[in-house]
Amino acid sequence: MDKEKAKRIIKIYNWVRFIILAVFLAFLFVTLSKAQTTHDFGVWISVGAEKKLSADWSAGIVTELRTKHRREYIDRWKLEIHSMYGIHQHFKLGAVYEFHIKNQTTDGETVSLPYHRFMTDIVPSMSVNGWLHLSLRERYQYTYMMARHDVDARHEHHLRSRIKAVIAKAQSKWESFASAEVYNNMGERFSIDEIRLAAGTGYRFSPRHSVNIGYMLNLKKSTDSPDKMLHALTTEYFYNL
Repeated sequence: MDKEKAKRIIKIYNWVRFIILAVFLAFLFVTLSKAQTTHDFGVWISVGAEKKLSADWSAGIVTELRTKHRREYIDRWKLEIHSMYGIHQHFKLGAVYEFHIKNQTTDGETVSLPYHRFMTDIVPSMSVNGWLHLSLRERYQYTYMMARHDVDARHEHHLRSRIKAVIAKAQSKWESFASAEVYNNMGERFSIDEIRLAAGTGYRFSPRHSVNIGYMLNLKKSTDSPDKMLHALTTEYFYNL
């Protein structure tokens, strides 16, 4: 590798670190400036299967369980079916359907609320020297929460923007990742009502079995400002059919 190429790689790597650090510091500044911020800890556990239908087409299914209130309370259960189609080496389209059962506590009473979620993805990406992979996912999300007991039906529309960096070498079974995602509420003039920062590592045991372990900082808006912070330990297992 010539010196000019090495300098270019180091420059790109430093820019990626700078962007991730800047987003993280901005997130912390917003969080710490809120005197009423509440903190919680939870675990998100998911198991999924992926199938390569063709060179460009893939599909999968995922089930996930989330806890909160310091792992003592089941927040929700999710079943997801998704598909991704690559129309170009660096451009993909995706579609996702999810069914959730979310536990909501009001006035000391817990109610399980079912809701449906439909999403479409546009994912441009690029690779640098085969080891640094950058992607920007733009996701439209429609959520329909069904009426239950004293809770009325609700419709929500969001635009979710996520930037993600993955460091993975071709011959290595390990990979590292970091991402930042912003939820824009389309029903409230694209106001930001959720921000997620995530980082972690993945390991591929074999061509069929892989796991990811990470940490997510999730800031949500409960009233007029983002004042609910969740620290989540995320674990994922995937089986390639």
